[in-house]
Amino acid sequence: MVQRLTRVERKERTRAELVEAARAVFLRRGFHPASLDEIADEAGYTKGAVYSNFASKDELFLAVLEKHFEERVEAYGEFVFDTSDPEEAYRAVARFWWEANQREPELPRLLAEFTVHASRDEGLRVALHEIRERGIDGIVGVIERLAARHGIEFVLPTRDLARGSGALNRGLALEQLLDPGLPRALFEELHVAYMKGLTKRQ
Repeated sequence: MVQRLTRVERKERTRAELVEAARAVFLRRGFHPASLDEIADEAGYTKGAVYSNFASKDELFLAVLEKHFEERVEAYGEFVFDTSDPEEAYRAVARFWWEANQREPELPRLLAEFTVHASRDEGLRVALHEIRERGIDGIVGVIERLAARHGIEFVLPTRDLARGSGALNRGLALEQLLDPGLPRALFEELHVAYMKGLTKRQ
């Protein structure tokens, strides 16, 4: 016998499917050109279903971004602890960045587009900042577990370290848009230099 979903479960599934569809459309079209009609069609729902879950396109994008950050943190946790030492973990993270940008070159464009858009609206800027901070929370947890495993300490608070690492990633992603041939080794060496340069000498 097939068990029917509850109303809450149906709403959660609809929301998840809309977020997934929105991500695909935003990547394909960009934030500004994408329409809620197109996203609804992609998900197989009406535009009304979108508005019953999200107040605006901005709010829908924030949901896409929050899921993106959650998935990034989960991905880091799946591979950095399989490495033999901190340097190999730093290289693995940099390789992940490079490969992700190669797979989805539209993503850095999209994130840059929305960040500039949000910076012009104080309420949206704050909402984006809060989501970003929750993403950093997750990355801080990964870094602190890695540091504890290898007995290392950093010269900056872990949160600042995570923020700088993310900034390095975003900057390199933009460089990669201008030069798609940017080598993976450059990502690795820069990230290793950044992390090791901020590690306390033992």
